[in-house]
Amino acid sequence: MISAKPVKCLSNNLRQGFLTSPFQAPLKAWALIPMFALISVSVGFGAGLFQFGWLDSPITPLLPIILFLFPSLLEEVFFRGVLIPRDILASGHVKAAWSVAISTLVFVLWHPFNALAFNPTAIPLFLDPWFLVIVCAMGVTCGYAYVLSRSIWVPVIIHWAAVTVWVLFLGGRNLVLEF
Repeated sequence: MISAKPVKCLSNNLRQGFLTSPFQAPLKAWALIPMFALISVSVGFGAGLFQFGWLDSPITPLLPIILFLFPSLLEEVFFRGVLIPRDILASGHVKAAWSVAISTLVFVLWHPFNALAFNPTAIPLFLDPWFLVIVCAMGVTCGYAYVLSRSIWVPVIIHWAAVTVWVLFLGGRNLVLEF
């Protein structure tokens, strides 16, 4: 039987993460975004994962909303909001760094697992080592942002902006368009 204490702690962690405004986040919570962008652009174009072009689809106007819900909100709630204790910095920088590292590792491993178990059309992309480098950079950026801001909205915004730009302007793959 699951103890009520961990469930209550997790529930409080998520609730407080949702209630904390991203507009109150310290500037340093957003500090890794330029490094993430540099890594993503360099790796994405270098590996042929990115190519300029506007997505022409009847659902293009709805995609930013869809991408906000999945993958951005759902993945960030789990990989940051569940896997990283909201107050981890109170335990010290080393424990915070380990929490971000573990969260990032699980986030990276999720992508190949997702492709192999649920979405075989994603296998070429989600098993591409260069794509996983970008995923790793996003995991570190979002984990760092969550630890410093204590708001789930900061990593959600970062994740959403990155995926939306990729799908709409850089030839990114979107699961919604494959159904």
